[in-house]
Amino acid sequence: MSDDSAATLAVPDDLKVAAVAAACTVGLTLVLRFVLARDAPYVVRLLPLVPYFAAVFTRRLDLGAFDTVRNWSALTLAVTLGTILYYAV
Repeated sequence: MSDDSAATLAVPDDLKVAAVAAACTVGLTLVLRFVLARDAPYVVRLLPLVPYFAAVFTRRLDLGAFDTVRNWSALTLAVTLGTILYYAV
């Protein structure tokens, strides 16, 4: 396998952030419904997608050191955990 074909098989950063957002959205829905037994509105269950769309739409802006997969993923996790804590209390 040449270096050129290996470079094309790399996972894009947008896909990594999207995967975290998707997992958090599904996880949030499952936790709210089956662990906390709460019936949250549909929009609330989609909150983990907000940081993903912010990452996509701010891609052309220079955000400096903040614009990394790790930071966007951490923000997505923070939004998810914050939503769970809001409904848990």
